[in-house]
Amino acid sequence: MGRATSCSSSSIESSTELRKDLSTDLRLGLSISSSSQHDNSSFSRIRDQPSDWPPIKPLLRKALEAEENESNSATFFVKVYMEGIPIGRKLDLLAHDGYHDLITTLDHMFNTSILWSDVDGSYSDQKYHVLTYEDKEGDWMMVGDVPWEMFLSTVRRLKITRA
Repeated sequence: MGRATSCSSSSIESSTELRKDLSTDLRLGLSISSSSQHDNSSFSRIRDQPSDWPPIKPLLRKALEAEENESNSATFFVKVYMEGIPIGRKLDLLAHDGYHDLITTLDHMFNTSILWSDVDGSYSDQKYHVLTYEDKEGDWMMVGDVPWEMFLSTVRRLKITRA
């Protein structure tokens, strides 16, 4: 019996030694200060730094930065619908200098020829379309009937219809 007690006492001693050896220091060397002012400033510094995640190529990064800078400029988007095409397209009117520039853009966008008040009356067998716009009152008007600045102040959307 004495042997059993000595065995049990040695097993108790070895288990306490194991507990001492298995204790882990979880502090990880990080110091947590009690002042919340320090924590807030460090978090705001981290948050204000540009993130490098996800990793993108420098060329794409420059393009994205240029796009962000351009987004600060003024824009005025309207929807343009064409008869026979179920989906409308957005167009920035402030990116155009006048009616001629707008008509040229729409000609290329919809691959058609658009008639308006500045075009001569010489028509061939080619299919033509007419550009109209809806004003603030809900009336449909011909594009080119009013000065460009007045057009920009009243237009809500554009519609290209067959002539």
